[in-house]
Amino acid sequence: MPRNLHKKATKQQTRMAALNTLGTPSSSRAGSEVEDELDSVSDTSQITAESAASADDATIADDLRRCVEDLGEKRATTREAALTKLNGILSLHYCGNFFAASQANQEALLQLLCRSLRKPGSPLEALLAARGIALAFVNQSDMVEGDQEELYSMVLPLLKNTITYSLDPQLKHQCIETLAFITFVAASDADTKGGMDYFYKVLVSEGGNIQPDEPIAKNDMEPLLDASLRAYGLLYACIYGNARETWESAWDESESVMPAHLDMLQSTSKAVRVAAGENVALMFDCVNMLRKEVEQQAEEGEIAEIPEYGEIDDLTDALQRLATDSNRRVNKQDRKEQRSAFRDVVKTVENGTRPKHKFKLGHQRLMIRGWAQIMELRAFRQCLGAGLVRHFEENDLLAAVFTGAVDESSESASASSSEEEGTGTGFGVEDAEETSEMLMPSKSAASKRARARHLKRRAKD
Repeated sequence: MPRNLHKKATKQQTRMAALNTLGTPSSSRAGSEVEDELDSVSDTSQITAESAASADDATIADDLRRCVEDLGEKRATTREAALTKLNGILSLHYCGNFFAASQANQEALLQLLCRSLRKPGSPLEALLAARGIALAFVNQSDMVEGDQEELYSMVLPLLKNTITYSLDPQLKHQCIETLAFITFVAASDADTKGGMDYFYKVLVSEGGNIQPDEPIAKNDMEPLLDASLRAYGLLYACIYGNARETWESAWDESESVMPAHLDMLQSTSKAVRVAAGENVALMFDCVNMLRKEVEQQAEEGEIAEIPEYGEIDDLTDALQRLATDSNRRVNKQDRKEQRSAFRDVVKTVENGTRPKHKFKLGHQRLMIRGWAQIMELRAFRQCLGAGLVRHFEENDLLAAVFTGAVDESSESASASSSEEEGTGTGFGVEDAEETSEMLMPSKSAASKRARARHLKRRAKD
């Protein structure tokens, strides 16, 4: 067989395997049972909520299968349209039930998305595929932790390769966000720490290690550094947030990466300065949360005196300047946003005050506390957009990650949201009292998901 025909046949077999795995749209099956069921439902005078939900799920499943089918088409515009619709479905609806039938369903979808990212017909196709990978992971079914890590390992090399060698700054930016998010959602602790090291090297080199053969302009590099800072912060929050890990490991990590963040505070980009400042506050917050137990050990003579951050005076001076910046050469709106952001940063670094963030979820008003959960919520909001509320209602992953959120619409909200502001220097602070749920150790997003299922079953019982 000629080489080109063999190559074409191989591609066709790959496409057919993916389509066979994901199935054929039910609307394309003449006289199917699904059509008959929907017809009989439409004839009834009153549709039950359960029947309506089933019909909605069937429609979504059909739309997903059509998108997958179109991803195998030759025309780039057809694939772009399919990716646009696919991303809309995955963000606005929780599709874990669709993937629950078999891990192969999600694996087949990820293979098609990787192909569009690896050999796109246009820059837009690559961008949409990179975002689609993140959305596919947030829609994971309740698979075991090892299966999640296997899918993560499948897409990891491609994302890193694209970040390093792509000449498109916008695509590099999207791949950084996608890599950070799927690492947070699906990676093991070891891989998450590896991700932190990866983004730290980007920061230390000021983007030098992701420079392709044609150097990226400074104006294009600054958004990449901003994205890398936020990626590092998200993964730091995953490992050390809410009293996870040990005080010693959180302290050592913070000490080692603090110089790079101090350099980023001097950036000409407001976004980079703010991202660096928020990471500094995150590290102080996480170390402070773990400090109480260590202080007790020190009082009992089990460990030596607890160290303090040696450059605290220089750090607080730099943060205060940014919190009160009145440089008229800087855009007025940028000055306002920077001062607002750094006021919260200064409060955490100087006094140990933990920020609170309130948001509305349907009829509930929820409140989360601490930099770690604020950064995690920001990552989900950035990925899901308008679909955040729907996923909060149906996706166990979000319920698990934000299990410590306080419902302010309840009668006990005022008591639950009360906070003591500690005072101290360096990483030291008299920590605020937290609920046991907020402090529940959780090593990964997968274990959080398992805990959410356990809590849901217990509530039903």
